[in-house]
Amino acid sequence: MEKPQKILSIGAVIVDLVCDVIQLPGSGQGEVVKGFKMSLGGSEANAANIIRQLGEDCQLLAPVGQGMFATYACAQLQKNGFEPFIVQTSLDNGACIILVEPNGERTMITLPGIERAFDPFWFDCLDAKQFSAVLTSGYELDGPGCEPIISFLEANPQILFYYAPGPCIMSVSPDKVARINALKPIWHLNDMEARTYTGLDDPVQAGAQILAECNNAVIVTSGAEGAHLFSRDEYMLVPSVRVEPVDTIGAGDAHLGALIAARNKGATWQESLSLANRIAAAVCLQKGALLPDATVEQLLQDAGEQLIADI
Repeated sequence: MEKPQKILSIGAVIVDLVCDVIQLPGSGQGEVVKGFKMSLGGSEANAANIIRQLGEDCQLLAPVGQGMFATYACAQLQKNGFEPFIVQTSLDNGACIILVEPNGERTMITLPGIERAFDPFWFDCLDAKQFSAVLTSGYELDGPGCEPIISFLEANPQILFYYAPGPCIMSVSPDKVARINALKPIWHLNDMEARTYTGLDDPVQAGAQILAECNNAVIVTSGAEGAHLFSRDEYMLVPSVRVEPVDTIGAGDAHLGALIAARNKGATWQESLSLANRIAAAVCLQKGALLPDATVEQLLQDAGEQLIADI
C-alpha cells in the first residue's frame, strides 16, 4: 500500500487587522495608527499556505461562516488556491487586531468567531487514510470546540501530529495537554512560550522538559539565534538568518509549515529547520503573514533548491 502523503491543517481562518503604532497605549490611553493593512490570517491558514507553496498537498479544515470577515476570508482563500470550507451558520469568522511596534514586535487582540466552535460533523468529509501529518494549535484546543478535534486525533493516532500551542499555551487545560501528549506529538513553539510553560529560564532546559512529556520531538524557535531541536535521538541548534524585521506576524506559522513540508518530503531535521528558518526570516521582512508565491520560488532558487523537490 502506498504511504499517505497529504497534510491536514485543522484550525482557523481569520482576518488580520494590522496596525502600525509608535508605541503601545497604556491603560486608559489611545494611539493613532501610522499604517493599516487587512489580510488573511489564522495560524493553520498561514502554515497551510507555506505547505502549498513548497509543493505539498495540504487540506485546510478551517470553517468559513457568514459575515464581513467570512466574505473577505473566502475570497482570499480562493485567491491562494484553497477551496473554502463553508459551513451553514450565523457566526462570522474571527479577526485579530495586531499592533506592530517600530521594532517589528507585535501584540495581538483576538476576536473569536466560528473557528472556536468546531462541530464533529465537519470531520465526516475527511478520509483519514489520506493523511501523513496533521497540525493544529492551542487556539483551537483551548476553545469550546476542542473536543471534536482531539477526538479525531485520538481516533487516528497513525497520523503524525504537530502541535503548536502558541499564546494559548497556559490556557489549554492539563487534562487536554495529557491527551495531546498521549498521542506523542511534535511540539513547535517559541522560547517565550517554552519558558512560560515550564517555568524554566533556559530554553534548552525547557525544551528538554517538554520532550520528556511528549516523547517524540520538540522545536523551540529563538528568533535570530535559530531553532532548537530536541528529539529522543539528538539535540541541535540550527542557526537562523539575521534580519531587521518589518513585523513578525506569521513567522512562527510559516516556520512550522515549512518544517512539515520538508519533513514530509523526507528531509533531515537539519535540512528542514534550515529551510524553515529561511522562510520565517523572509516573512519578517514584509508586512503580514503570507509570502507571495514568487517570493518563495525565488528564495528557494537562491538557496540552490527547486521547491524542495530534491530533498
